[in-house]
Amino acid sequence: MIAFVVGFIIGYVTTIPIGPINLAVVMKALRNHTAQALMIGTGSALMDVLYCSAAVFGIGSLVSNPTLDTIFRVSTFGIFFVYGVKTTFGKLPETHFQPSDEDVPGFKRYFLLGMAMYFSNPSFLAYWITIGGIVHGYRVIEPTLIDNSLFALGTGVGVTVWFFTLVELVERQKVKFEIDRIRKITRFFGLILLIVSAVLGWDLVKEYLLQR
Repeated sequence: MIAFVVGFIIGYVTTIPIGPINLAVVMKALRNHTAQALMIGTGSALMDVLYCSAAVFGIGSLVSNPTLDTIFRVSTFGIFFVYGVKTTFGKLPETHFQPSDEDVPGFKRYFLLGMAMYFSNPSFLAYWITIGGIVHGYRVIEPTLIDNSLFALGTGVGVTVWFFTLVELVERQKVKFEIDRIRKITRFFGLILLIVSAVLGWDLVKEYLLQR
């Protein structure tokens, strides 16, 4: 069980720093779409399990397929751009603190959104390969089927628990916010997503120009 505990701690702690996935979860939670927020986080957690498994089992090269990487990078640029424009400039629904009609079954796309947002960042694979090398190199876990599997599973559980924690924190604090402030925060997060999409788009353009 040590491998599971180590994976849980690493998964939980390393997901805390703010990033696009955390922002997307916070935006949904602020608008009382709790299930959608958790689906984004769970989709991200599944990708953590897959990437971690690829790293500790030594098959990271199979995940970093150049064609797949390009497809997901372009797709994620589109997702961030559309989502950012809609959030920043679109009409926001009335903010309330009761269950939302949108927060019902049919939110499977948000699970896939969490996976796509995660897969678009190639640094995650490099990160897990590094972590895998450290935990094996320092014998924190043994390079066995059971330990590797428990470690990967632990990271996924840790990431999932963090997103539940994040949603709970937002749920507790948002009642202290005025409605106008919540709308301003939502649009602020939309601007951040637009900035992220601009960076992703610029990287794609630079890469294209270098290949010509």
